[in-house]
Amino acid sequence: MKKTVTALSRGMLVTALAAGGVLVAGNPVMAAETAAGTPIRACSTQQHKEFPTSGYNTDVYIKLCVAPRTNGWIASADGYWTDGGGKRKFDNFDIQIRLERNDKDVLVSLCDITAEVNRADSGTIQCQTKIHKTENMKGLSADGKVNYDLDADGKGGYTWALTGSPRL
Repeated sequence: MKKTVTALSRGMLVTALAAGGVLVAGNPVMAAETAAGTPIRACSTQQHKEFPTSGYNTDVYIKLCVAPRTNGWIASADGYWTDGGGKRKFDNFDIQIRLERNDKDVLVSLCDITAEVNRADSGTIQCQTKIHKTENMKGLSADGKVNYDLDADGKGGYTWALTGSPRL
């Protein structure tokens, strides 16, 4: 087993170096870098919440990223859920993603995935802002939250505040 892990590690390192990137093991913040050391994508660690839903509890995993696009930058919420569907789980499940510059909103998007989570046992989450057209990436970050309302709990809505990405 040790030889396999070592061979895999060497292979990943060679691939990362050949691509001109930097491989950092054990860093909770994932930020790819160019050869000049400039961050080109910054993500939060993966965040998890187990929701007390009917049937099996629904688990949601999300990370927030700020990333380049042609002529600009976006913020995205990427992840997945498990143990959804089968029964109505949520009256509402909205993800709000914000592209911020120095903690001030630049762009905000809302993705309602209530129907998808209620319909499917598992699925992927991809919510992103429009492109902010700028060449200046200094101070950009992603932040967000999940607004949800559990079905049949009689308590109304809740908010899950997500931890934002690091600033570029």
